[in-house]
Amino acid sequence: MADTRAQQAAEIWIVEHALPALFEGRHFTSQKLELKWGGKFAFGAVSSAEDVVVCFSTSAAVTARGKQATAKIQKLKTDALYLLNIKKQSRIAMAFSELSMLNHFKKSQSAGRFPPEIELVHTPLLTDMQEQVLAARLAASMETSPSSDTKR
Repeated sequence: MADTRAQQAAEIWIVEHALPALFEGRHFTSQKLELKWGGKFAFGAVSSAEDVVVCFSTSAAVTARGKQATAKIQKLKTDALYLLNIKKQSRIAMAFSELSMLNHFKKSQSAGRFPPEIELVHTPLLTDMQEQVLAARLAASMETSPSSDTKR
């Protein structure tokens, strides 16, 4: 099973350090908010006044094998649906530690294929943290990649 501690540490750092720096010193926590249709969704970062809500990603837009990270991209599109349907009006954003994913969504937004009301921001990780995330991603990729060993 993949070790996700590096990603979890990166996510905590984004919520506690990167987002407050980007959004005027606001304090963020993970919390569930009501949606227009009555349910609730757990958002990764909600400001204490609930006036800024952010979903974030430490994923790259391309897999270790060089293919588009379709599942990750679809998950982020789902997050966007929830952002757009928060009951309380808030400033909504998606934060990306990976430039490839940020650029993917900016390109989609420019082409009219992603909602313009969602602010897209870059939250680069600290160098050592980024290296740990990349190492964990590579290890996870090796775990899930088919083995070239055909003997069983």
